[in-house]
Amino acid sequence: MNHSDGHFDEMTGLLYLEGQLDPGRASEVSAHLGSCVPCREIVHALETEGVWLREALAAEDESIPARVIAAPERGTAHWGWIAAFALGTGGAYTLWSSFVEPWLTQASQAGFTQGNLLTMLFFTGAFWKGWDAMRSLTEFMAVATLGTLVIWLLRKQWQRFTAIAFVMGALVGALALPQPVAAADVQHGNPGYTLPAGQEVKTDLIVAAERTRIDGDVDGDLIVFSDSLIVNGHVKGDILAFGAEVRVNGPVDGNVRVWCQSFALDSAVARNAMAWTGASDFNEKSRVGGTLTLFSGATELDGKIGGDLLAYAGDLSIGGSLGHDAAIRGGKLNVGPNAEIAGQTKYKGDHEPEVSPGAKLGSPIQFTLVKRGTDYTRGRYYWHQILYWGAGFLLGLVMLLVMPGFFFDVAQACKRVGPAVGFGALFLFATPIAAIIVCATIVGLSVGLPVLLFYGIAVYAAKIFVGAWLGEQLLGPGVGVGPALGRLALGLAILRGIRMLPYAGPLAGLIIAMWGFGALVLVLHRRISAPPAGGSLSAA
Repeated sequence: MNHSDGHFDEMTGLLYLEGQLDPGRASEVSAHLGSCVPCREIVHALETEGVWLREALAAEDESIPARVIAAPERGTAHWGWIAAFALGTGGAYTLWSSFVEPWLTQASQAGFTQGNLLTMLFFTGAFWKGWDAMRSLTEFMAVATLGTLVIWLLRKQWQRFTAIAFVMGALVGALALPQPVAAADVQHGNPGYTLPAGQEVKTDLIVAAERTRIDGDVDGDLIVFSDSLIVNGHVKGDILAFGAEVRVNGPVDGNVRVWCQSFALDSAVARNAMAWTGASDFNEKSRVGGTLTLFSGATELDGKIGGDLLAYAGDLSIGGSLGHDAAIRGGKLNVGPNAEIAGQTKYKGDHEPEVSPGAKLGSPIQFTLVKRGTDYTRGRYYWHQILYWGAGFLLGLVMLLVMPGFFFDVAQACKRVGPAVGFGALFLFATPIAAIIVCATIVGLSVGLPVLLFYGIAVYAAKIFVGAWLGEQLLGPGVGVGPALGRLALGLAILRGIRMLPYAGPLAGLIIAMWGFGALVLVLHRRISAPPAGGSLSAA
């Protein structure tokens, strides 16, 4: 073997990667890699360059020998893909059976059908003062992206400027088309909006104002974004309200769904009601014909509910009547002497319910005491830990196959523990704050939202890089995707075990996130600030 100052040269490393060395020399190189960090980094770099070179050769139009670009044949499927498919299937089933299906069942009971909230919000019309500009920006970006993609795909077929001018003219014409008119009455209060008594809106009414008062009638849906909303008139459709204080004193023929700090109902709702509030008050005159769904801190329920009650409340007091079943979870439950519950009542909470002797219950309350903290005696807890490990391993497998060079670089950067943790602590908290500030402007949404998306992915992937580094420290260095997967699996298993420790687990998880995120920042900074490869040649 050729040595230079105790290290082998690049040609020896290339022959080792290609399997061209005889067994004796290959064993000698492998032993040397276990103790020499510079040579190990050279081998990693050569392996990465080989991947890049193969991708570059495959992308050219020239014919390439099949033996160069073809993947090596295997008699059986790779065990990594089999494990990834099994873990993904198990995770999807658990996600559906434990979260999605129960949520869809409760949403269906609460009156949500295909005409859901998102459809009403995004396809009915404008909702705040800057929506028109935001919609125009979104349409412009969509058309511009489509035009850029078409130009890139057809760049080799376009030999004349006439074709490019024709396509760009068509894009400009598409941008100049008139906007469709939304079938709704949109009002922007300056600063408040009032619908006087005796007036009627013949379509949906959408209001964005600081203070909103509806004394007239609405022959459609009422959608309001306001600090204060008072509805005294008759709403023949649904009410969707977002604000601080919402009070409904008039009849509603449809559903009522509010997201606010405080909510009060003093009228009849023909169908269903849902409230995400800090405090809710359903007085004696309130009526809900269907299901009542509550997510509230403190709630007084003295009216009449025709359907079921689904409540997640910190402090719930029932003094009215319930026509069907009640499913309640919260801190405290008080059933007053005038309360009537026709069906079954299931309550999960921190304290036993206080039931007045005068209350009329269809059956005794089924109480379940909620235990805080992790229950290590349940097998389901350990099954979830296996799924969490599998999810991390699956993402690591994809990253290792798609971008091996970047993966190995970040894993190697984890050995710089001090700088990695320091930069991770800084960017872990500074990045979302900066992105949210950017999102405050309409134009900044196109930048802030992708940053938040990639930030979430990077934080989740942080443990993968730390796990790969930890596995290499325990099993020793290796070359190739197979050994890297084994080290990744071991490292992630150890990190998952550390996360399961009581009290110390959350702190360890935070440190691991900062560690891996900081290593990612270091590699990105090095790659962005590195001069181009041809810079020195051109300067010469």
